[in-house]
Amino acid sequence: MNDLLKAMSARRSVRTYADRDVSDADLDAILKAGRLGPSGKGIKPYDFIVIRDPQTIQKLVGCRKGGAKMLTTAKAAIAVLGDEDRSDTWIEDDAVAMTQMHLMASYLGLGSCWLQIRLRPSDTEGKSAEDFARDVLGFPKNNRLEAILALGPIDEAPEPHDPDALDDGVIHQEKW
Repeated sequence: MNDLLKAMSARRSVRTYADRDVSDADLDAILKAGRLGPSGKGIKPYDFIVIRDPQTIQKLVGCRKGGAKMLTTAKAAIAVLGDEDRSDTWIEDDAVAMTQMHLMASYLGLGSCWLQIRLRPSDTEGKSAEDFARDVLGFPKNNRLEAILALGPIDEAPEPHDPDALDDGVIHQEKW
């Protein structure tokens, strides 16, 4: 198996993190990986908010109804936003950036977890996860929050995926 497939197999969602910081160098590499991915027409309509302040991270735990607990032990987080005025493919472009960053975190030996925000409710009745996060992070209305990547040193590593166990039944040749 080649190195890239090994890295992809090892990448798992990690929801609890050890009590050590994420280095500046690792954060820089993760952010570079996010910006190196392809985007529709090469527009790259995204922005990233790097969150390291523990109080801000704790406030964001309430941004997703029952789904943001991994932030309680995260040492950093990256909010990935897309400018809907610049591109109609901001959702796809943000997803590519998130995936690239997820893989880079794993490659660096860090744990990460994708926290979906778009179209999700918050813990606050009647408020979307995106509006909750906007109140905490202060991003403008035309910037839409796709997701937050929780980051930290791995506390307990899940088993890698087994590439030989992949379902080949989802692959169709030429037509369905």
